Amino acid sequence: MFKIVRSESVKLKGSFQLYFAVGMMVLQLVTVVPYVLLLKNGVALVDVALLTFAGYPLVTSMSAVLLFEQEKMANSFQEIRCYPKKYQLWGSKLFLSDCLAIVTLTSTWLILGQMKLALVSFLLVVLLEHIHVGLTFFVDQTKNILLGFLEVLFIIFASNKALLNIYVLPVILPVNYIFQPNSLYLLLYVGYFILATCIVLWGIRRLDR
Repeated sequence: MFKIVRSESVKLKGSFQLYFAVGMMVLQLVTVVPYVLLLKNGVALVDVALLTFAGYPLVTSMSAVLLFEQEKMANSFQEIRCYPKKYQLWGSKLFLSDCLAIVTLTSTWLILGQMKLALVSFLLVVLLEHIHVGLTFFVDQTKNILLGFLEVLFIIFASNKALLNIYVLPVILPVNYIFQPNSLYLLLYVGYFILATCIVLWGIRRLDR
């Protein structure tokens, strides 16, 4: 498995997905970090964080589309179909995509020393990454990105505390946890995360048909 991850990490180097993720990280570092350090206001910090989180669905949906399209252009998945360990191969791709999204989107809050916001950022990024990678197997890239726009609206409503105690929308659970640290949010999050991962596995199996 380690050899597969190492091989996939080499493929990631120089890809559009890597450049896109690094660009998002640089954008956050040069805008969010100086702004927060100058304000030094707890309320403003949460507002800036929520504004940043609202962009995550679009970033992760585009990242997932870039990953999928890169593999699709490589002989229409023939290499993956013929590979005997296709689940490990896709698992390594998803793992590296998760790591890339976590490092580039969560690092801002770690630099600022905001561990709770870093945790929420981590939970939101990983869930969205799995959701959108899973969707790439079943819908076209336009619909995937359109769902990202819809998730942006959900996060905006959640940031106004309008969706507290709503449990059927997985994307708002990490945001609700900021205002209401409820262990039920985390429990449901785990369930939705497992479901999203199962959808990815189903999509991989669907490629063989």
